[in-house]
Order: sequence, then structure tokens, then C-alpha cells
Amino acid sequence: MTKLILICSLLFLAACSFTSESDTSATSEYNPLIIAHRGASEIEAEHTFASYDRAIKDKADYIEIDLRETKDGELIAMHDEDVNRTTNGKGFVRDLNLDYIKTLDAGEAQQVPTLQEIVSHYKNDVRYYIETRSNIDGNITMEDQLIQILKDNNIDNDNVIVQSFDEASLVKIHELNSEIKLVRLLRKKEIEELTEERLNEINKFAFAIGVYAGSTDEELVKMAHDNGLDIHTYYYDDEKELAGKMFELKVDGTFTNNPEYAITELKGGISS
Repeated sequence: MTKLILICSLLFLAACSFTSESDTSATSEYNPLIIAHRGASEIEAEHTFASYDRAIKDKADYIEIDLRETKDGELIAMHDEDVNRTTNGKGFVRDLNLDYIKTLDAGEAQQVPTLQEIVSHYKNDVRYYIETRSNIDGNITMEDQLIQILKDNNIDNDNVIVQSFDEASLVKIHELNSEIKLVRLLRKKEIEELTEERLNEINKFAFAIGVYAGSTDEELVKMAHDNGLDIHTYYYDDEKELAGKMFELKVDGTFTNNPEYAITELKGGISS
């Protein structure tokens, strides 16, 4: 009888242990990266210190910085190829010197910041999600300077992600500093033609793919994960329509024009 009681006790303890482990796994928290698209660009003028500060205040994991190169070779935070939309000036960035660009109003009397100014201001207090691009001739020209600016400001590799549609740019950065995490941005057509072989090629230099949220489904997420890649999603002014679905699909990171909104949506506080 004593032996029977002992055996039952051991079986009960084993069952409790198993249940506890399962519960821990079942309740593991989902924490995708919240990437502030051009800062908190829904609230403040994009790619300004006001926009970055708001994103940081609202607890974004990364501030995103699009890079453009001026006529005199300076790297500035600017998405468009010209300054027309986001400033009170006119002209293509490639045709303008930094001194002129600095005279422009980027919104609420904010200046267009250079990459050097951004990283020297925030140092390692924030994490940077930087997009590179080729020039009008299809050549890559900004990678050496980018890496040098990060090095001169002692920015930790763990605090930087670089993304690009231009694979040559990412390969160049990987050659310059293999410790920096890279994301291969994919256009809609590239997503439609995506294969496991292509994902394996990307996996040689990048840790993630960046894809349009509207092209993202369960199959694509699984395909990326099965081939060792994270998946980050971007939007075309349709974040409010698609963000909830992205969190349901458990994407690894997502862009947002309003980090406060994205975090609330993630927590289920906003009805879709």
C-alpha cells in the first residue's frame, strides 16, 4: 500500500511538472519589433528630430532613417529623391548642397538632419533601422560613409539594422561589417516570384526580408521562417487596415507611422 501511494505521488508530481512546462510555452509573449517609419511620421514632420523624439517617447524599438546623398556627398535623412514634398524648397537632393538644404523648413521650423547629426545626438540610446539605395545611375555610393559614421560615433552593431531594395548595397555593407544585421526589401513582383532557393541566397547575407503587408499571408511567413529568415512588413498608407492582421500572422517586425497606435493594436486595445 505504501509503495502504491509513493508511485501515485510521483506520477502526480510528474504530471504537474509537464503541465507547468506546457503552460509556460503556451503563454510565451509575442514581441515583434516596432519600427518607427521616418520617426512618428503620422504625428510629427517625417525625418526630423521632433519625429524621432516622439517615436522614442512612444517606445518604438527602432527609428527608421531613409538615406539620400547630397551633391557634396553628405548623407541626409530624406525618403524622396527631391525636397519638394517635405520641405519648402525645390530640387533633387543629388543636385543640392547640404548648406542649401539646411536653410529649408522641414516642418515646424525643423531642419533636415544629416545621418551624422542623428547618430551623434542619440548615440547608443536608440536603435537605428537605416535604408540605403543606389544613385540615379544605379551605383552604390553611400555604404563606406555610412559604416564610417557608425564607427566614428561608436554605435554598437546590435543597435543597427540596414535594409535595402538594392542587394549590392547590402552585400557591400556585409563585406565592410559582417556584424550588422541586414534586411533584403522585396517589391511586390519579387514576393510573387519568391522561391526557397531565392530565400536561401538571401540568407547568406541577411537575417530578414522586408515585404509589403498587403502581400503577406500565412504561407509567406511560414516560408520565410522555414528558411531561417525573419519577416518584417511595411505599408502603403494602409497600416490601419492591415496592422492587426500582421500581428495575427506573428510577423517578426512591422513599420508604423505611429508607434503608440501600433503598440496599442498589438495589445488588442484598438478594434479593427
